Amino acid sequence: MPELTGRVLDRTSPGWEAARRNFRSALDYDALVPAAVVFCQGAGDVQNALRYARDRGLPLRARSGRHSYEGYSLVGGGVVVDVSELQSITVDRAAGTVRVGAGAYCLDLFERLYDVGLTIPAASGASVGIAGLTLGGGFGVTSRLYGLTCDNLLAVEMVTADGCVVHADAHENPDLLWASQGGGGGNFGIVTALTYRAHPIGLVGLAQLSWTWDAFVPVVDAWQHWAPGADDRLSTFLRLAASGKITLYAMFTPSSPDELAALSGLLAPMLAVAPPVAVEIQAVPYSAAAAVFAGVDPVNPSWMLHPHNDTQAFKSTSAVAFAPFPAGALALLKSQIELAPPSAAWQTNQPSMIQLLAGGGAPSRVPVAATAMPHRAAAFVVQYDAYWTDPADAQRSTDWIEGVRTAMLPYAHGAYVNYVDHLIPDHLDAYYGANLPRLVGIKRAVDADDVFNFPQSIPTALPGAPPP
Repeated sequence: MPELTGRVLDRTSPGWEAARRNFRSALDYDALVPAAVVFCQGAGDVQNALRYARDRGLPLRARSGRHSYEGYSLVGGGVVVDVSELQSITVDRAAGTVRVGAGAYCLDLFERLYDVGLTIPAASGASVGIAGLTLGGGFGVTSRLYGLTCDNLLAVEMVTADGCVVHADAHENPDLLWASQGGGGGNFGIVTALTYRAHPIGLVGLAQLSWTWDAFVPVVDAWQHWAPGADDRLSTFLRLAASGKITLYAMFTPSSPDELAALSGLLAPMLAVAPPVAVEIQAVPYSAAAAVFAGVDPVNPSWMLHPHNDTQAFKSTSAVAFAPFPAGALALLKSQIELAPPSAAWQTNQPSMIQLLAGGGAPSRVPVAATAMPHRAAAFVVQYDAYWTDPADAQRSTDWIEGVRTAMLPYAHGAYVNYVDHLIPDHLDAYYGANLPRLVGIKRAVDADDVFNFPQSIPTALPGAPPP
C-alpha cells in the first residue's frame, strides 16, 4: 500500500490547528477535522495521497488557497491534499507564457511577474490560490482588457482519479483543459501546475470616488449603464456599504505611460452624475496597485509571513445581472442594504456590503461554449457580503444576506462558482448554465467512480437522468 509523502500533518503534529483551518472562520470546524493534511512538494506526493486515500476508502479534498467559502476543500476524517507549497513560477519570454505551481498566491504572483514586466488577470485577494481561482473562472482588475484568468489558461498538469499525471492543452486532452476553464476546482482531478498567456504591464492609474448614501440611485444607475461598455482598459467595481458609503474603485491599464492622462476623462460620466465627497486619482506601478486592491501595505510584504491570518466571519454569495437594474430594482436593493443588522457587541472588521463588478470587455467576446465559464453576457456580477464579529450576529447576518440575494432574483440570477454558496438550491445550473451537460460528460469520462466529490461537485450524470 502506498504511504503519504510530502509534509504530512495529523492531529499530533505541531501546527495542526492552523493547517486544518481555512480562510473563512464561520465554518463548523468540529465537523471538518481531517485525518491528515498533506502539503505536497510535487506531483508524486499528490499521486501518493490519492492512492493512499483510495486504498483505504477515505474521502479526499484538493486545497490551494483555502478560500472555499463553504469549506469544500476540507473533509472530516479524510485526506486534504494541499498544493499550496507548489509555488514555482517560470517565464518563457519567447513564447509569452508563464508556468505556475498550483499553490501560488495571487498577490505573490503579481509581484514576481511584475519584476519582469508581466501579469496575468487574477484575483485581488492576497492569499487566493491561483489554481482554485482559475478553475472557477477568475475575475481580476485587468480582466476587461486581458480576459478572465481561465481565458488565459493554455495548459494544466493534473493528477486524475486513476493516479496518473496528465497534461491537458488544446491538442492533448482538450476536453480536460476546457473543463479546467471555469468548471470549478476539485471536480476532475488535482491540478499541480498551470501555464498561462502572459501580458505586459507597467504603470497603471488608480481611482477611488466616494458618494454619500443619498446619491445611491443616480450613482448606481449611472454606473450600471456606463461601466460594462467602458474602455476595455478600465475595470471598475462599485461598493455599496451598509455603513452608508458608496465607493467606486477603478484601475486603468494603459499600453504606455503617455496614456495615463486619459483616466480622468474616462471617469467623467461618474464625476458628473452627482458630486463625490472624495476623489483620489494616482499613477502607481502595477505591483503597488495589486497590493492596494488586496488591502496590504505595498511596501511591507509582511502578509507573506502569515498568509492565512486574515480569517474573517462572513457569508458571501453571488448572482449575475445580464441587464441594468430597472428603477424598482434599484429602490429594492437600496432598501435591502438598509436592513443590514448592526453588530451586537463591537464593530466588525468591515461593514456588510453589496459589490457590483463590471462585465463587458474581453470576457464578453468569448463564446459561451468556448470555455466552461458560462456568464459571458454579464452586465455585472453581484457579490453579496455579510460581515460580523460577535458569533451572536452570525445567523441574522446570514439570513439577511440570503434575503437580499433572493429578493433580487428577478433582476440578478445564476451564480459564480468561486463564490460557492450551499444555500443556492439549483447550484449546478446557477454555476454552469448551458455548459453543464458537457461538464457532466467529461466528469463521467475522467472520474467515473466520482472520487473527486464534495457538496455541490459536478456529478457523473445530470440530476434526474437515468444512470448511463
